[in-house]
Amino acid sequence: MNKKASQRNQILIDLIHQKKWPYLGAIISVGIASYFMFLVPTIGKLVIDRVITEPRVHNGDKIDAVISWVGGPDALANQLWLAGLAIVIVTALSGLFMYLKDYLAAGACETTVRELRNKLYHHLHHIDERYLNNADSGDILQRCTSDIDTLREFLTMQVMNIGRTIILMAVVIPLMFMQNAWLTVLSLILVPVVLYYGMVFFVKVRELFQKVDEAEGELTTIVQENLTGIRVVRAFARQDYECEKFDEKNARYSDLNYKLICMFANFWSLSDLLCIAQSGIVLIGGGWLTAQGHISFGTYFAFIGYTNLLIWPIRQLGKELSEAGKATVAIGRIQEILEAPEEEELQNVTPLPDRIMGAIKFENIHFQYDKDRPVLTDVSFDVAPGETIAIVGPTGAGKSTLIQLLMRLHDYEQGSISVDGIELSSIARKDIRHQIGTLLQEPFLFSRSLRENIKFSHLEASDGAMVHSTTAAAVHHTIESFQGGYSTVIGERGVSLSGGQKQRVTLSRTLLNTPPILVLDDTLSAVDASTEQKIISALHEKKGEQTLLIITHRISVCQKADRIIVMQDGRITDQGTHNELTHRDGFYNELWEIQSDQKDQFESEIKVTV
Repeated sequence: MNKKASQRNQILIDLIHQKKWPYLGAIISVGIASYFMFLVPTIGKLVIDRVITEPRVHNGDKIDAVISWVGGPDALANQLWLAGLAIVIVTALSGLFMYLKDYLAAGACETTVRELRNKLYHHLHHIDERYLNNADSGDILQRCTSDIDTLREFLTMQVMNIGRTIILMAVVIPLMFMQNAWLTVLSLILVPVVLYYGMVFFVKVRELFQKVDEAEGELTTIVQENLTGIRVVRAFARQDYECEKFDEKNARYSDLNYKLICMFANFWSLSDLLCIAQSGIVLIGGGWLTAQGHISFGTYFAFIGYTNLLIWPIRQLGKELSEAGKATVAIGRIQEILEAPEEEELQNVTPLPDRIMGAIKFENIHFQYDKDRPVLTDVSFDVAPGETIAIVGPTGAGKSTLIQLLMRLHDYEQGSISVDGIELSSIARKDIRHQIGTLLQEPFLFSRSLRENIKFSHLEASDGAMVHSTTAAAVHHTIESFQGGYSTVIGERGVSLSGGQKQRVTLSRTLLNTPPILVLDDTLSAVDASTEQKIISALHEKKGEQTLLIITHRISVCQKADRIIVMQDGRITDQGTHNELTHRDGFYNELWEIQSDQKDQFESEIKVTV
């Protein structure tokens, strides 16, 4: 057994061990139920040998004493309904303990799976950023839903069924040997074959289920991506292409599923043949032994019952083992997520005050996502508390990476970043993120009401504070124009809003929390010039109250900044005020000239049109 398989099995054992007492109670219930099931053919044997047939068997044991107590064999022969009643009572008791087994197992399983879901969901919220960047969201969704359900079904049903079969064998086989060793061997002659066939099937179905599960994950990914990007697909008229791609993945999933079904069909048909053959061997062999006088007719009758009692659960063991194969694959896929590294935290972190001043210092920062691909090289700059800094530069210059480092989404390895003079790496991630309000390039909204989305950053905020933040973000009147106002439920990712509306709603969400450091990462790109000026003016009304970092490509936004930092190829190539940078050669001056020419050209075209 390889290391990964051993780890999967160990996790499965650990999950069961967490609720060992309910599972132990369920196993004991199975043992008692199995014993009562064994009594059913045994009662038939005793009635046949000691009451019905002649000459009757008398062993002078407790059974004879019971028969004498109810009036003797002749009286009992006239009252056979008592034997039927005994069988009904024993069967009912067996059913009662089987119910108790299901009750205990189901309760333990649901608790275990609920805890596993919570653990998985909690881990996903703390997982390292690099893992999430490379992860397939559809595959993760598949692992958190379908694989969890596979595991839940196994823990609820298959574990107990495997335990039941093992206990049945442990209880019934010794009792059979006590009655007749040769007939017992005859009754079990094909059991090793059935078990071996089940083990081979278990190995094969586990490998195939791994492929089926992965194919289903790929299918889920395509569906999720297309539901999210359905407007992009329609905009480029790529429905046929996406449908073909889905059909390809769907065909692969269906083919693998068909192979799985065929494998099950082959197993059931051959195992049915083996089980029927085993019953036939008992019928023929036991009949011959009975005819030769080696065993009583009651014993023959009982062994037919014992064989059916054993062989079908043993045959079912192959299915249970196949489900175990599915469960080990599922737990392996879940384990891969649980083993993904979380964001690391130091044992001794430096506490922050409830509200920091907002001073930021980058000093000789070097950073790279991958080896030999530096993103930031020797970056150094200071930001005073309450200062407004605009950061400009071409795409890929490393502007957004600065913000990700400041929020500790990634950790720097060379250089130093400090906030209020405290080294950033010594501050808990959660603490620094509480102090920074960040609007990333892609605004994200939940499929909830606008009120819930805006108050997401500050759940206890009043409606008045919410309106104040939406007014500052120039979106209050837009929201009021909706039929439901702030109670309007927006679609997934805010799909029912325009790009500019989404940016302004997410901006109001950030402003509601009144963070001491506010970061805008190109978040005004989808708003018109008039709205942009309203937002910038509202932000500058609080000038000095919070440190403001603005990543932008718009000169109109940079003009009101206290200082502008120019980045190119992961380095700071220039910095200064708008007037200073426009009077010396460089990237900013070129950007200024381009946007000024575009503005002049646009205004002249408007005059001509008028």
